[in-house]
Amino acid sequence: MGALIKAEFRKIFTTNLWWALLIPVALIGFGAGWMGTAFVSIINGFAVLDRPVPLALLSVTTSANFSTVFGMLFGALSISGEYRNKTITTSFLTSNPRSAVLAAKLITAAAIGAGYGLVNALCASLGGLIGAVQDIGSFGDVADWLSVGGASVLSMTLWTLAGVGFGALVSNAVLAIILPLAYKFVVEFIISMALVGSNVSGIGPYLPGSAGNGIVSNLAVPLFVAAVAGPDEPEVPKVAFDALHLVFGGSYGHAWWASLLTFLGYTALFVAGGWWANQRRDIA
Repeated sequence: MGALIKAEFRKIFTTNLWWALLIPVALIGFGAGWMGTAFVSIINGFAVLDRPVPLALLSVTTSANFSTVFGMLFGALSISGEYRNKTITTSFLTSNPRSAVLAAKLITAAAIGAGYGLVNALCASLGGLIGAVQDIGSFGDVADWLSVGGASVLSMTLWTLAGVGFGALVSNAVLAIILPLAYKFVVEFIISMALVGSNVSGIGPYLPGSAGNGIVSNLAVPLFVAAVAGPDEPEVPKVAFDALHLVFGGSYGHAWWASLLTFLGYTALFVAGGWWANQRRDIA
């Protein structure tokens, strides 16, 4: 297994895919962190707020949830691209069993996904600190920031693993790109809108995209509201949470760990499907 893992890392770092997808992850993280704190600084230039507004927690949430697309694409292309280029044939013919190859890919993909998430969080932190030069309160409490950053790393890792499973399942590089993007940004949006106000609206947080986004959003939104409202304020109305979740993702009253467990189930399902397909697919 050690030799397979080393071989997978060599495959990754001898191609351009990993760093080509890492660049937007870093840029999005930096831009989101900077805008989140800079916007509060602009507001304070016109009217001094009576308490810190850690808007960066929310902007970084958007960054994390959007950047997971690149982790997912990396995972999907790391194996479907090998089917397209026929390079996986050698791996399957020289390794026994085939599942060992998939296991090595999952281990390396998890490492790359965690690295993507860490880069996104660090760049967001750097951007947030630069934007918060005049108002460090807009950066948020350090513990809250670390919690949201840790959740974003975890979310990115799971999205990357789900991408590997899906790429192994379809084995077609074009479909491995188009189908996840179309579902996350089009299909699930339509389904979510259709569920609003219906008798089955409660299933919304359990949809794959919503669950994946909720890992970060369902943690960051309550932290932001608690920081803004303060301990002496009356209970924050549900409409405030709904408005924030509508913009930044997640669902009111749904715990972040529930989203984590839900998406972990989807990840396991895709990985199991990819393993099943790999065991039965002819290679040439």
